[in-house]
Amino acid sequence: MRKHMKKILIALLALIVLCAGVWRLRPHSLADIISVDESAIISLACTANISGVSKDGTPFIDNYELQALTGGSKDFIAIIDILNQSGYQQNFQNLFPWAITSVSSNGSSMNANIFLVWGSTEKETCFLTVYDDGKVVVSLGENNGFLVYHATDRSMLDQLVNYVQEHGTKTDK
Repeated sequence: MRKHMKKILIALLALIVLCAGVWRLRPHSLADIISVDESAIISLACTANISGVSKDGTPFIDNYELQALTGGSKDFIAIIDILNQSGYQQNFQNLFPWAITSVSSNGSSMNANIFLVWGSTEKETCFLTVYDDGKVVVSLGENNGFLVYHATDRSMLDQLVNYVQEHGTKTDK
C-alpha cells in the first residue's frame, strides 16, 4: 500500500512539474498579455532609453520618444507590428497571490516604454516596459501590480529602440 501511494505521489508531482513547464513556456500574443485585441488600441506613446559610457569615459543617457500616435499612423502600425512579432512567455512570479510591485533587470543599458490606450478611462490603458534581458513588464490600467513576461523574440527591444531613434525625437530629459 505504501509503495502504491509513493508511485501516485511521484506521478502527481511529475504532472505538476509538466503543467508548470507548459504554462511557463507557452507563448502568448500581445492581445493575450494586455487583455484586449490590438485592433481596439486607439493610441500609443513610446520612449526608448539608452545608457552607457562614451569613448571618453563619460556616462550618458539618451532618451527618444514618439508621442500621441493614433491608430492609422505609420508609426503606430510599425510599433504594434514590432510588438506582435514576439510571443510572450509567463514568469513564475505571476503565480504569486500578492501583487508584484517591483521588478528588476540585470544590467539593463536600454529599455523601451510603451503606453497603450483603448478607451477614455484609466482602466482602458496598459503600460509595457521591455528590458534588454528579454523581460517585459506589464501594468494594466488601474491594477496595483505588474505582470512579468519574457519575449520570445530577443531582438524586439533592438527593433523598438532603433525605430524610435529613427522616427522619434530626442529629448533633453
